[in-house]
Amino acid sequence: MISTRTRAILDRYSLASRALSRTSGERLASEAGQSVEFYDFRQYQRGDELRYADWKVYARTGRLYTRLFQAERAIALYIILDTSPSMSLGNKASYAKVLAQLLSYVAQRDSVSQVYLLDGQHNPPMQGRARIAETWGFIDKAVKLEKLQIVQGLKDVAIKSKFPAGAGLALVISDLFDEASLQPALVALKTRGLDASFLQIMAEDDLNPEEAQLEVTDIETGEKLQVTPDEVRAYKKSVQNFIERTRRTILRAGFRHVLLRVGEETQERLEREAFAALLRAGVLVKR
Repeated sequence: MISTRTRAILDRYSLASRALSRTSGERLASEAGQSVEFYDFRQYQRGDELRYADWKVYARTGRLYTRLFQAERAIALYIILDTSPSMSLGNKASYAKVLAQLLSYVAQRDSVSQVYLLDGQHNPPMQGRARIAETWGFIDKAVKLEKLQIVQGLKDVAIKSKFPAGAGLALVISDLFDEASLQPALVALKTRGLDASFLQIMAEDDLNPEEAQLEVTDIETGEKLQVTPDEVRAYKKSVQNFIERTRRTILRAGFRHVLLRVGEETQERLEREAFAALLRAGVLVKR
């Protein structure tokens, strides 16, 4: 569960999505939003942005009010969480769950959200703080799946899910380790009219295995392989090429790609690192 301190910080932030560019700026909203349609006034509260203060009313009355705007339409958030065997390397699985919990907490304030696993399991659509414990419970109970094909799983979720066509944001949390081309999954997401951000998580052991290591284990199959230091260096280069190739493919599809690195942090450190990474990537924006 996300700490009380982290939740207090998250209350100041909203999710960003290009899917909102025609409606409510960079905020997921189903009620009062930030679009061009005037909604109402309310008395200024500490923390309100001064750009929304109505200075003409203040000049007439001496009282400061904040202008509210009605969002023209709301969008839904779909968090797609990878629990394939490769995610158990390093601290990737724990980091992925922390990311999913941070994002679902921010989303529950203003939108409907749902968490999907790549085998098709999902929780019911959730909205409101009273339901956040249910969402976090579903995330916490997500277990490692055996021999899951990430690309096929992502494609199936996009095609077979109940995602409505039109505005929606899919956040894919995965290391994206799959030999299959990502293109069919990207096409499926695009066909549903979804905006998407891919949060690609890499552990230090993925990126920088020790060159002196003489035996490696395929975490997907359990097969052990004897390798030389030269082969380890070749592996490192191959991983970097894979990341660059994946990034180019995602960007060409018009989606966002973010590379996130994780070490062996504690839960508290994971929360701080995940929050900072989402800010740097522009996935979270100040309210």
